[in-house]
Amino acid sequence: MKFELNEYKKQLTDDEILTDIKRVADELRVDYLSIRLYKQHGKYSQTAIQAHFDTWKHACSIVGLRTERTPKELKLITDDNYYEDLRRVSDIINSDTVPYKAYKKYGRYSAEHIFARFKRWDIALKNAGLRETGLAKEKVSEQQCFDEIERIWIMLGRQPTSTDIIKNGVSIYSIDTFKRRFGGWRNALEAFVRYINSNDNDDSSPSHKYEPPTKVETNTNQQEQTDSAKQKKSGDISPKSHKTSREINLRLRFKVMARDNFKCCMCGRSPATDPSIVLHIDHIKPWAKGGETTMDNLQTLCSKCNLGKSDIMLEQ
Repeated sequence: MKFELNEYKKQLTDDEILTDIKRVADELRVDYLSIRLYKQHGKYSQTAIQAHFDTWKHACSIVGLRTERTPKELKLITDDNYYEDLRRVSDIINSDTVPYKAYKKYGRYSAEHIFARFKRWDIALKNAGLRETGLAKEKVSEQQCFDEIERIWIMLGRQPTSTDIIKNGVSIYSIDTFKRRFGGWRNALEAFVRYINSNDNDDSSPSHKYEPPTKVETNTNQQEQTDSAKQKKSGDISPKSHKTSREINLRLRFKVMARDNFKCCMCGRSPATDPSIVLHIDHIKPWAKGGETTMDNLQTLCSKCNLGKSDIMLEQ
């Protein structure tokens, strides 16, 4: 089974956005236009622009504007200017620290330039007399990004958008984390899909141990005890007789949930409508009874239905 992204639909045309960016630049008589200035004078949101062009810089380059301040312009912004503005934003959000994403929203300067100057966001915060966030953004790995995209996708029950990340705050990472790693949100989604579709002929082999993204615990131990007890009692098939491992990797897990529309196959509930719902992947024919870890023998169940199924097995 090959998993694919939804068709990309644009609500605005590229030309409408580019024309407005050029209009603002002409009115201000500048050849370098920051996103902060555009927000003050432009018609369209940063989210809309990023949905079309991935980055603000890309859009500016198309209309012939400079995409970077000159070294001379950057030198005019002193370290103290950055520190003062970080403290200003901390007052706005009423916090003793300033997350990267919060500065992107309220800061007067480019968060990317602050990051480039100090190499680590926490260094700039410390120098400004603020508490460090403890999040080293350059250390976020590709696999961590994939884990987060998978978690968000399951939580929403649909393909996540940049708006979900930027405005709705559903991700533990900012949109810029994905941009730095993949070059843009759309690129991140495409990389995730390639990852999900990789090793298509070997989906059953475990490659990544996935931890459920909620506080509700799974019934893995209970299931194993159930299978072990039943195996001893009735002489069930031993693990050596299986062609696949019992462990379900992230790729296969996601494909099964996508096939089942991220809903429980028994009760129809999903995290998209009830955030307390936790989805499990269940072997339709128990693994201890010879069932393999393959698409056609797996189904999506919520934790309650999965536990209920285990209870029935115990009574049999």
